[in-house]
Amino acid sequence: MNRTTIIMALVAIALTMPAAVSAADWQQFQKDKVSIGWVTDSVPIYDPAIVWSNSTGGTGHAGVDVVPIVAGGRTFVLNSSGWLHAFNATTGGFEWKHDCTPITGGFELSTPAYNDGIVYVATSAGNLSAGFCRVTALHAINGSERENKTLKTTYGYQLNTPVTYADGRIYVGDWNGTATATSGSGTYWCLNASNVTQELWNYTPNRVCCGYFWAGAAIVGDYIIFGDDTTNVTCLYNNNGTFVDYINISEKCGCSSPVEKIRSSIAWNESTGRIYFTAGEADGAYGGYGTGHVYAVAFNDTTGDLGNDGATGGGACEWNNSINFSRSTPAYYDGRIYVGGAHQMYSSPASGKMCCLHETNGTLIWQWWHGTNGRVQASPAVSVVNGRKFIYFTTNAANGSAYCLEDIGDNYTERWEWNPPAPDDQYILQGMSISNGTIYFGTDYGIVYALQDHFDIHIWKNNSDPKNLFAVPLKSAKTTLAEFVGSDARSNDKVYIYSNTAGYKSASYLGGGWMWASNVEPIGPGVGYEYHRIGGGAFTITNTGYLLKNVNTPIYGKLTTGDPKNLMGYATLEDRNLSAAFGASPVANDKVYRYFNGVGYRSASYIGGGWMWASNVEPIMPGVGYEYNREGQTFSWNYDPYNV
Repeated sequence: MNRTTIIMALVAIALTMPAAVSAADWQQFQKDKVSIGWVTDSVPIYDPAIVWSNSTGGTGHAGVDVVPIVAGGRTFVLNSSGWLHAFNATTGGFEWKHDCTPITGGFELSTPAYNDGIVYVATSAGNLSAGFCRVTALHAINGSERENKTLKTTYGYQLNTPVTYADGRIYVGDWNGTATATSGSGTYWCLNASNVTQELWNYTPNRVCCGYFWAGAAIVGDYIIFGDDTTNVTCLYNNNGTFVDYINISEKCGCSSPVEKIRSSIAWNESTGRIYFTAGEADGAYGGYGTGHVYAVAFNDTTGDLGNDGATGGGACEWNNSINFSRSTPAYYDGRIYVGGAHQMYSSPASGKMCCLHETNGTLIWQWWHGTNGRVQASPAVSVVNGRKFIYFTTNAANGSAYCLEDIGDNYTERWEWNPPAPDDQYILQGMSISNGTIYFGTDYGIVYALQDHFDIHIWKNNSDPKNLFAVPLKSAKTTLAEFVGSDARSNDKVYIYSNTAGYKSASYLGGGWMWASNVEPIGPGVGYEYHRIGGGAFTITNTGYLLKNVNTPIYGKLTTGDPKNLMGYATLEDRNLSAAFGASPVANDKVYRYFNGVGYRSASYIGGGWMWASNVEPIMPGVGYEYNREGQTFSWNYDPYNV
């Protein structure tokens, strides 16, 4: 083999090697093949800020109408023209884009799926008269096309369901119709994920007006389950498409007037043995909020039986609950169902709600309602961190917003509302994805946003006092001094860190860069730093990132090391007093110092079983560095930043 051949072979290997996939990746609609819809990632719960944003093109109606997916260090999003864009998931840097449709259109509704270095994209040209249903497989590393398959070129057909990947196969359904009606008979397709030109099977029911619009599938064991526009939930063998069972919710669940279209994905939960979905009709009923329900149906994952009756087409719903018109895919966690509903389309005001229901019987626990910016067409993304449950969604309204609610039991707390900056005042049709402490979503303006919590750290400059003690509360991708301080650094600025075994170490800003930076890097939470501001004025460092789930900071003691001094920081975003912050760990004569620029050190001492002169340093708060002098043995300062 000559040298040229070797190089070409190495390039080929590099192009086919997938990036490492994190357990926190959000690789398809609602995260996985059963639309689980929840993660255990830390996510913004206080004051979100843009980590990055980037454009996919377009400045108006139908820019991005799918959920971004995140895998292998990249964020992938399909825009309304059928171009798949890839961005660096951490920095937002543009990596590549690929045109996945041969016909220019203006509407794409299928969320792609990722597996093992390949992104699977379903497109329709976004044009009712085009009818060009295509599935494309792209190499995630560079956007090069592996192959594509055209499924239909019949007038009006579109691929509008999410792409579902599972066990070497991909699944997608098509639909034909107008904004108000379904026509023709849709088909569900199964393709070989290793080569999408190989069709494994397709299923077209023997009835008309039965398309698949947003009706994504759940893959449960040997079975695939999906809904349609004629209120049927169908179960097939996923290896060959053979029919197994169906249930018609209009006939079996008492919701026959009007007939409701199933335009959500199917969500499955193994612990309950049930599938969950919504169906609705924008019929103007209920004051314009339309008719619609969320449904729970028993599913036997051994036999494929729907409705818990053992017979074809029989059975009944476990329960249903009216939430008005809905296209939201429910998310289940810990005995609760989260789902959006009551959105008034083509009307003003754009009111709607997010509901929390008892899983056992579908009764309402609480609901969030917004009268002017609440049209929730999105499927909720749920983050569960240290026992706390946070629900994230967007609103499909003019100048739509992103929201975070916290489920606090019998009610909720609205943690925040975030509205995109001008000139982005467009709709946000689909919801969010969550990955590695970040939430991602796109808008009709064609912008993709990545949000994390943020905290402002103030560095003061007094003419006679350059000293600041600061700390970093949030885990961030910016771990170098150059990234963390940014362009605000001035000549002769210094940053110090203290080691109980080595004393002070420092870095200096000289000649436009940080010298000896490795002395203090990486910059991260739990550590206290000294910033000496020699030149220039006061400035603010913005720390964007996410809370650690648990913090364990060693507080070195004099009896252990001979050196009682520690510089540390409180890695949370809520204030505490000394007793609450340190609990039962202090011993007699422990001291905590806080430095005030222009004033100097002030301290509190632990004497007689309590903190004396505590007001000198309280509150113990984020962004501030403290000096802890420990007279006793070393101890581990352990706390949960989410439950302080």
